[in-house]
Amino acid sequence: MAREVELKFIGADYAALRERLQAEGAQSAGRHLERNAVYDTGEGTLRSARMLLRLRRRIWADRTQALMTLKCPPAGAVPAGVKVWDEEETAVADGEAMHAILTGLGYRPAFRYDKEREDWSLRGVHVSLDRLVFGEVVEIEGPQDDIRAVAALLGMTGCETSTATYHDMNRAWRKASGVPPCDDFMFDDEEVGRILDGLRHPA
Repeated sequence: MAREVELKFIGADYAALRERLQAEGAQSAGRHLERNAVYDTGEGTLRSARMLLRLRRRIWADRTQALMTLKCPPAGAVPAGVKVWDEEETAVADGEAMHAILTGLGYRPAFRYDKEREDWSLRGVHVSLDRLVFGEVVEIEGPQDDIRAVAALLGMTGCETSTATYHDMNRAWRKASGVPPCDDFMFDDEEVGRILDGLRHPA
């Protein structure tokens, strides 16, 4: 399995961050909408094993892509201060067919979540500017030392960092905000329409 190493940064100024990315020669892959479903058995077998099985649909202005991902606890020693998974991921031709296969095997969506993501690449590190129901989070993925170096280069050393999953961040936000508990964190239909319109007709 491939090793995924990442760290989240909270409180970044996105307008200033985009300027720094451009000034440093980062390559932009544009924005897209992500719609995710995380699957498990009714007994929560995968969650108990700290495994994640996810079907993701990525939507751009001119195309869509479905991705199937399995994340597992990392084997062997892992660096401290970052989130680490062992991961396998592959594109699938038909997301609906994949959903039917998973449900046919006894898996069900345990929770669903949406994300508006803007992707950049800089010095071999992947920088994602994410917007979710509960706020904006920058996710940087790459070798541990490179994550910190790129964050410093982009002026993010003062940002709060987190190794929490978005699922856990949603739960914490709901508790702190007095919002009723819910594992799903999805944009409403109006917001999805606004995002899709913005992808098709960028300002």
